[in-house]
Amino acid sequence: MTQILVDPSTNIPRYKFRSSPEAETRLLLLIDGFSRKRGGECRSLEGRVKLAKLDFLLRYPKHLARVLESIGVRILDDDLLNLQEAPLDSRMMRYRYGPWDPSYYAVLGSLIGRGLVRVEPLARTSGLGYATTPIGESLASELSKDESFSVINARVKVLRRHLDKSGSTLKEYLYKLPEVADSTWHEEI
Repeated sequence: MTQILVDPSTNIPRYKFRSSPEAETRLLLLIDGFSRKRGGECRSLEGRVKLAKLDFLLRYPKHLARVLESIGVRILDDDLLNLQEAPLDSRMMRYRYGPWDPSYYAVLGSLIGRGLVRVEPLARTSGLGYATTPIGESLASELSKDESFSVINARVKVLRRHLDKSGSTLKEYLYKLPEVADSTWHEEI
């Protein structure tokens, strides 16, 4: 019988804290989509709260469609939003500020450690932003050419176009979803 190791402080199985190639690719594409230049200005994805909320919407297209509808945006591409609900690798959990994936620290550490993503201080706040490095941008461009990532890339574009809001605003949108608001801490969403 295989024993599953559990983190004693959270009672979450330890394997959920590990990085995966799928998660690293998804977050690299998400960070790259939000850190590309707009109007000649360098950008970054502002903070882990925003990253987690955008990743939740990227992974759960039915929730993305409901949030977009709640702000008056209708996407006509059914393939983009009505795909199978299950995320690519694992389900997110409810934490203090909404959906969270326990593997974020490992995933971000891997992307940063391999020189694909850089962390930079945000202007006028104590927060941190994430942006792709030139190597990360090049890899994201190559991955974007692979058709297996076409839906992820299309959703990232929708997120940037319609939901490039603060982490707090995105959190408010998600708390209007009963599946998020009514879940308990550490419960899978």
